[in-house]
Amino acid sequence: MAPRVISISRYKRRKAAGNVKGVGLCALFSRQGDWAFDYALALARAHQCRLNIFYFLQSPYKLRRDVVFVDATRTQTAPVTPELIAQKDKELREQLDDRLGDYTDVGFRLCEGADEWELRKCFRRGEYDVLVIGYEKTGASFGGTNTVEGFAWSFKGPVVMVGPDAPDSFHLNQAAEDWLEHLMIPAGHWQLIDPSTVP
Repeated sequence: MAPRVISISRYKRRKAAGNVKGVGLCALFSRQGDWAFDYALALARAHQCRLNIFYFLQSPYKLRRDVVFVDATRTQTAPVTPELIAQKDKELREQLDDRLGDYTDVGFRLCEGADEWELRKCFRRGEYDVLVIGYEKTGASFGGTNTVEGFAWSFKGPVVMVGPDAPDSFHLNQAAEDWLEHLMIPAGHWQLIDPSTVP
């Protein structure tokens, strides 16, 4: 593969990219979500930093979030109440506790708001430097109003999507390419998100 020519500004951004001080993970309960979890945990361990796990309650509505699905098959709904949030938060922690093993520098955030807005807000606050997402399929919906590729492509910080066909297949946005030396991704196992798939 021939070396790519990059702009001076991108070169400066690459030189300025520091160590990873926090890893964000969008929790998905799927095969690709498991791969993303394993990668995000390994990355957090390697950098000895906090792993912030975000889980979004899914709603049948694009804009309203006061009613959400409460089962894995997305057939039953319930209004969002403090009791429901507490129950879902407990379920999330119990599901992931064994997989975290002895790693304790972990934060959980059960989000009832819009996925994109919450993730951008937490990135601006400095809660994580790199965001990891399970890449379930090309054109998968993200946040109800975007595709996962569209979200990752427009996100200002580094995004690593794991999958869709193998646990060692990674799709990066341009910001993640600038951080590549910190991301523990083997040569030949990553590619930039294809802009033609971005709406």
